[in-house]
Amino acid sequence: MEMKSALDVNVEQVEGIPGVTVRWLWIATDDGPTFSLRLFEVEPGASTPYHQHAHEHEIYILSGQAILRGESQEHDFRAGDTALVMPYEEHQFTNTGPKSLRFLCAIPQLKQPLNLTAQVSLYPLKQESLSPAIDSALVIFRRQGLDVNPGPMSTLISGDIVDIFKTLQLAFEKNAQEGGDLVMSVTLSNACPAIETKSDDAISFRAIGRVENEFEEPVSPNTMRDSPSRIIINPDLMPGLTFLESGNRVLVVFYFHQSTGYELLQHPRGDKSRPKRGVFALRSPNRPNPIGVTEVELLEVDNNILAVRGLDAIDGTPVLDLKLV
Repeated sequence: MEMKSALDVNVEQVEGIPGVTVRWLWIATDDGPTFSLRLFEVEPGASTPYHQHAHEHEIYILSGQAILRGESQEHDFRAGDTALVMPYEEHQFTNTGPKSLRFLCAIPQLKQPLNLTAQVSLYPLKQESLSPAIDSALVIFRRQGLDVNPGPMSTLISGDIVDIFKTLQLAFEKNAQEGGDLVMSVTLSNACPAIETKSDDAISFRAIGRVENEFEEPVSPNTMRDSPSRIIINPDLMPGLTFLESGNRVLVVFYFHQSTGYELLQHPRGDKSRPKRGVFALRSPNRPNPIGVTEVELLEVDNNILAVRGLDAIDGTPVLDLKLV
């Protein structure tokens, strides 16, 4: 049995998050076999980043009051309340009181990561085409941050073992709910890396965040631009948002993650009654480099969440960059 005073534990500023500190009360080096325990303090008006993890959180409020924000709902929390945040569930705490918010957060012990490659094939049994199920799975694979290499008969996905299994579960459940009977064939390996398709002139980008809105599938660009969207920036990049403020006009550079193939001559918006144009004279998502650029109005900046209007990108779209107009 061991004991210590929480106030004797070193306090750390959460990187890039003003007004939020953490004390790691018990961690792996203390020989705790199962859980880590953290003490967070959030100043009045400050928030933790809006984020998700591959593991659950168990939270107990010691003092203060807050709003716990999820993807579709908010909860008021006060001293004595407790919360269970499930794996991959978006969440954020905002201090709504006049005093410091203090809460304990227990998480599973973070173990040495084990990377796997999975070869995945999907066979919906009651659908005429395989494409809808495959496209849906690809969106989920990419949204979970895995390396994804689609092929003609199967898809290779690579990442941490926990992320791999959770993502396979999400993809199977979504397709089974929407399409009925389904066969998913998976081969796992920790020895065979994903196939790399890099050439000498290949360029690699890292997404800085993703889009959240009501559009799971493409609709009229004007409809999407008229509706609000949120851009969730990766928490580690939050300092890069300094001096962005509501009212700014911002260029959003994003990746058309559902784009498959292209033709150099295309009918505008697929309307075959209109003559074909060169792809570089169109805003088509099907292009040699499937990258989109849209100017938006920045409505609000809340930590790593940007509320915008004017964005014609669907839910889950990876965001590559932001630039002031």
